[in-house]
Amino acid sequence: MIYISTNFLLGLLFLLAFFGVEKFWYSFFISLLISIFISLNKYNFLQLVLDVLILIPRVVYEAILLVFFKKEAIEVLEYKDNFEMLRKIIKITLTPKTIVFDHDEKNIYIHKIE
Repeated sequence: MIYISTNFLLGLLFLLAFFGVEKFWYSFFISLLISIFISLNKYNFLQLVLDVLILIPRVVYEAILLVFFKKEAIEVLEYKDNFEMLRKIIKITLTPKTIVFDHDEKNIYIHKIE
């Protein structure tokens, strides 16, 4: 039940920012329908937001190091489902020294500056 409510509240906040407060009821019903439609354990958007917030100090540190050290590499990560792939791509692309440049059915390919 907590996953539905957090997904509903996060969806409502994003839709209110997109549509505006004057269309509150549209945002409310769309968020409610989507939070009921998605499964309880498959999509936890609160976990995605927390992952991004935890990464902020690392992002600042890597941005400073990027100026001084440049060594390129390619790395491959595996994923299980599409939501895990989305979480990994957002976390990887948020950091200044890494970017996802390709993916297939089970792997994500990352360009990385070490």
